[in-house]
Amino acid sequence: MNHLILGTCFLMFSTFTNSKTEIYQCRENGTVVFQSKPCKGVGKTVADKLKEEQEAKDKRLAEIQEKEKRLQERLKQQDKKEVGFKEFIISLKKKLSSYWHALKKKFTIDA
Repeated sequence: MNHLILGTCFLMFSTFTNSKTEIYQCRENGTVVFQSKPCKGVGKTVADKLKEEQEAKDKRLAEIQEKEKRLQERLKQQDKKEVGFKEFIISLKKKLSSYWHALKKKFTIDA
């Protein structure tokens, strides 16, 4: 008797696992409906839509990575600008001048 029950359960589970049910996501009257038959006009399953979305995301990611790689290469190829003594002195003079004016403005006594 146990073998009969075990065999019946085995047959039930084996038929469930072997059967492949495709689910279609359709839009009817503004609502989303899931059904086992293809939608009117579009015959894509939910799995197909998810696969397409993942492929689109992967493609976009590859494009972004390629763009970043090109920008990194261009950055490596740019000449590094050496700052000379004259440019350093001019920069220092501008900074000191702005600091001086800020201090003078802060401590000015109005009469």
